[in-house]
Amino acid sequence: MPVPPRCPFHRIFCLLPAPCSLLPTPCSLFPVPCSLFPIPFAIVSDLIFPTLDLFLYDLRDALNLTEAEKQEKQAKFRAKLPADSQFSDPDLETKYLELLPRQKYYDFTTANNTLEGYYYPVRLNDTYGLQIDCSINNQTDPQTSDCFARLRAEIEWRLQGERATLGQSWMLSGWLAKTSSKSYEYIAQSCYQVFQTAANWSQDLQGESTPESSTKQEKDIAKSGDKVFDKVANWSQDLQGKGSLFGGQVFELWRYQPHSQSNSHVIIMIFPDQASMEKAAELYTDWMGLFSYRNKILWAYSQSRLIKKSLVNFYKQVEANQRIIADQNASGFRDETLAAKLDDIQKYLGNYTLDLPKLNFQNQIIEINLFNYQTRLEIINQKCQELGADNNLKFLETFSKEVKENYLLQVTKDYDIMEVALRLLETRLNAIRSQIELEKAERDRNFQTLVTVVGAGTAVTALVDFEGKQCQNVSKLIPPMEKSCDNPLINSVIVPVGLIVIFGVIALCLKKILSGIRLG
Repeated sequence: MPVPPRCPFHRIFCLLPAPCSLLPTPCSLFPVPCSLFPIPFAIVSDLIFPTLDLFLYDLRDALNLTEAEKQEKQAKFRAKLPADSQFSDPDLETKYLELLPRQKYYDFTTANNTLEGYYYPVRLNDTYGLQIDCSINNQTDPQTSDCFARLRAEIEWRLQGERATLGQSWMLSGWLAKTSSKSYEYIAQSCYQVFQTAANWSQDLQGESTPESSTKQEKDIAKSGDKVFDKVANWSQDLQGKGSLFGGQVFELWRYQPHSQSNSHVIIMIFPDQASMEKAAELYTDWMGLFSYRNKILWAYSQSRLIKKSLVNFYKQVEANQRIIADQNASGFRDETLAAKLDDIQKYLGNYTLDLPKLNFQNQIIEINLFNYQTRLEIINQKCQELGADNNLKFLETFSKEVKENYLLQVTKDYDIMEVALRLLETRLNAIRSQIELEKAERDRNFQTLVTVVGAGTAVTALVDFEGKQCQNVSKLIPPMEKSCDNPLINSVIVPVGLIVIFGVIALCLKKILSGIRLG
């Protein structure tokens, strides 16, 4: 993967010192939180050149996408970039492709030059990646941690509501002022608290204001200090690991809810000086790849939860219909009702059969991206060694362990269980079909027997007395019936039917005797 020829520190500025309290802040856009909720970490003024990077990812291509859908996804990603950027995405297979080939970066500054940044879009195989970098345009004076709210507001305003489809990761960085006496972790906590508060502000934003507007309230956030509060931010709960990089400290915070596809991932890097932060900037393209694999793993696992939920729903529908057939079959079903229930079962089973391989497909996506994640992490560690310094990024391996022991294992077990469930459903359906066929065959045999009795009896009766004088002939055999022949009902109905039954039964017995002889 190529290293960008320029890092965020490629510009040299000649600016007058500007205290952070004079810089615009996002209070013009967002309400100041209530003072009833103080936090233990006040706004600190120890960071120089605070920088915020957003790495977001969109799916570019997939096996089941049509060309029109592919173009639609490209247009949606393109909407995250400035309209006049020279975007180019040739249809060729590549592992890493910069999508602004002429300039690579699209630089921007705010109207009053207090903020600067750039866009850096790339393609990683079937995925679009975009880095949006934004920093305070001052490499001399310490800034307060609330500046990260300002930086986040700027980035999210530039996205104009466009969101990542696969996921995103945030990176907060800066170097310590020489006069700072606070610990790295204390400063990181303060930055995280303000950063998460800015997320709530952005959600509450109404209207079409820009981050540059309404200077009157922009000073309030600095005055509020320890009033900044976000009930969602929880450092001890969200902190998943920490390490060291080029003499500074790195903190990883994330929370993940697979069923709601909620994924918050934040990296905070606090460096001892400018030189160490500039070294770290050479790893930006590696972070781009690492975060891509990470977000795709979590996205695939979330998809697997949705697929499993769908499979469970289909299973319940099939089971419910099978139970209805089993319960009602004894009392009898009309053929059309039975056929409708069987059609419903077949429909749900068909959907189940189509969704089951998708679960295994998500498992394979997790596996390949886990392999890529581990490979990229090894490359990062190797680069860190080449650049020197005592680095420790082992905490990033925790994610690999989590994926192996939880996500991959869970999806594999889910697939095995749902596959067995499919076999059970199919076996039970076959048993129901067999029972229905047996009952139908039994009904057919009974009907054939009735036809045999009636047909044979009628034929023999007609043969014995084709003139229709059955009653007189029977009365000769049974004298007491002679007077009864004068009764029309007996003469026309009872006697003919009786003879038909008698001769029919005799014919049925002869048929069974002959069948037994044949089988013998």
